[in-house]
Amino acid sequence: MTPVQESRLGLRWLTAPLVLATVIGLSAFCSATVLAKACIEVFRIKHGEKRIVVTGSATKRIHSDFVVWRARVKSQATEMAQAYRKLSSDVPTVVAFLKARGIDEKQIKVSATAIYEIHPRDKEGREMAETTAAFVTEQQVEVSSGEIEKVERVSRESTELIDRGVYIHSEAPLYIYTKLAELKVQMVAEASRDARNRAEQMALQAKSRVTSLINSRMGVLQINPAYETEVSAEGNNDRTSFEKDVLAVATATYGVD
Repeated sequence: MTPVQESRLGLRWLTAPLVLATVIGLSAFCSATVLAKACIEVFRIKHGEKRIVVTGSATKRIHSDFVVWRARVKSQATEMAQAYRKLSSDVPTVVAFLKARGIDEKQIKVSATAIYEIHPRDKEGREMAETTAAFVTEQQVEVSSGEIEKVERVSRESTELIDRGVYIHSEAPLYIYTKLAELKVQMVAEASRDARNRAEQMALQAKSRVTSLINSRMGVLQINPAYETEVSAEGNNDRTSFEKDVLAVATATYGVD
């Protein structure tokens, strides 16, 4: 290899990294420039209209302060009177069970009696409406209270009545937050403040200034079990969990100059 060829080869080895670094640098610069330009153009559109639209949000963890527990008491017999007599004996047994565990009588509500007929089916599986195989009588017992732990315990222990011959179906407690109206006012204010802060930050980056509020719109509250973030157009109002997360969203339009 001649000295000239060796010189050219060395030059190539020296310039290759420089060219690669230059290309990478230019690519990064162009990407950043395009992204920044896009962001600026979006703002310029709003600024050109002398307004800016922002969405603010607020979240809060709450604990239910009221609980509703329901249980269905049933009795079945071939004769209606027999089924009703059994139910008339079982329901007072359930009420006494609740009182013995500290539930105030004023917190207990018993529904009217419902009666159903059970009809047999033929070989093809069709119901034989003209024949009655048995009668079912049913009443619902409901407990409404602010003593959540006590009601939770009763709902779990109610299955002990089955050993006494009482057919009882315990439903899951419903957990309610009774100060929702006051909470909504607070959450709307916090979401609106967040929207204002976001507008001011965007305007500051564009060397502009937020002026007056043109209009605002409050979304529906989303109340979900703790750590869940489900959203619906109608709003969520969870009653399955004691601990809940509340989300409020506010959309606001501000003037800018």
